[in-house]
Amino acid sequence: MRQLYIDGEWVASQSSAEIDVVSPVSGEIVDTVPQANGRDVASAVDAARRAQTELEEMTAFERAEVLDEVTDYFEEHEDEIAEGITEEEGKPLHESYEETEYVIESSEDYAHDAIRLFGDVVPSEWRDRFAYTQREPYGPCAVISPWNFPLEIPGGSIYSAIATANPVVFKPAEETPLTAYHIAEAFAQSSLPDGAFNLVTGDGETGASLVANDDIRLIAFTGSSAVGQEIAKTAAERNAQCLLELGGKDPIVVLDDADVEHAADSIVSGSNWNAGQVCCATERVIATEGVHDELVDAIVERTEDLVLGDPFEDGVDVGPMISERIQSKARAHFDDAVERGATVRTGGETDGLFFTPAVLEDVTEEMNVATEETFGPVTPVLTASSYEEAIEIANRSPYGLQAAVFTDSLERAHDAANRIKTGGVFINETNNYWERLLPFGGYGESGSGGRYGSKWHLEAMTQVKSVMMNYGGTE
Repeated sequence: MRQLYIDGEWVASQSSAEIDVVSPVSGEIVDTVPQANGRDVASAVDAARRAQTELEEMTAFERAEVLDEVTDYFEEHEDEIAEGITEEEGKPLHESYEETEYVIESSEDYAHDAIRLFGDVVPSEWRDRFAYTQREPYGPCAVISPWNFPLEIPGGSIYSAIATANPVVFKPAEETPLTAYHIAEAFAQSSLPDGAFNLVTGDGETGASLVANDDIRLIAFTGSSAVGQEIAKTAAERNAQCLLELGGKDPIVVLDDADVEHAADSIVSGSNWNAGQVCCATERVIATEGVHDELVDAIVERTEDLVLGDPFEDGVDVGPMISERIQSKARAHFDDAVERGATVRTGGETDGLFFTPAVLEDVTEEMNVATEETFGPVTPVLTASSYEEAIEIANRSPYGLQAAVFTDSLERAHDAANRIKTGGVFINETNNYWERLLPFGGYGESGSGGRYGSKWHLEAMTQVKSVMMNYGGTE
């Protein structure tokens, strides 16, 4: 069985409990990891606390060098990492390679940004005073990540934390812990001080123990809104900082003047990337009446062209879903919509963990598939009578992660970008979209505490100190 990585060493868990890692591709147990208990978590957090001073005493340039060393490891082991992601998570291999490439590129970005996290010189009211700000770490950071991007999502938070001198205790998702061992090995082979990065594997109980530890001063969590809200409550009781990236019910609005073919391409990609198991997936399509029929036909045609199958095979677009639990929710949303009057245009069949990409029309806002996060390869299409109603429907959600609008009108593009209440609005591009230098995060139940990505991620990991020097003496 695997071990935990604590204080610069691979150590056995103090618990005898284990977690089997089951591949959604083969259905077989591919490895076993420890179910870390409270004592393991306490040891990891204590190691992080002890490493704080040494990590802070490193210059930003030295911490950037550590990230460069981690990048070198990922480049050397990219094939192994990508294949491992597909094995334990189920996404097509080409998507796993896109994830590894993104992480390699973004880790280089974080290394560069780490030496450019500046404070400000602030004009003073007095001639004999000098005022400025500087950014400082919060302290030991818990990074708790989901299973759908087991390298990319934790990577950004871990890099940002280390770059800004916050030592890390990392708890990966119980479904996909094996990729986390590559992250740990990369730091183990780097010049990072012992204890500045620690890995504990386990389920929700392990995560809860980590969140509740008084020495954890910063929590970076990506996952469901319900769990994120519980973490925020626990953190608030002891004034710990939270960076939360949560769920979404992301809309794509298609207006009468849109390029239908381009919109359909973007919708099908947005709905079915990683079998729809993405927080910013296309979860709602809102089409105005003039374009609705043509758009739905185009979506159906492209959806039926998708190849469902073994994610290790060339040409496969959609692999299995991660687990029966996740698939059953998508299945329930699909069935609920049909029972309430939605029309199935294509798909919806299941075979093991495979879910044939589906398109539903005649969807209304009373259906769960239109209001709750589905997290599966289901494309529900709602109809709006006008541009105004389309924007209203897009905003009728407690979530606010990312949205997209397809239109040939520059005026409507700007207007929609201003009026849609989400953390990102993309014009003539899928909402299942991110770039390395754009901030990522949402409004409402989609997140709080800052943004992921680039300098925004680094800023979210730091607190601002004001410094004033009186060099004129007393008057």
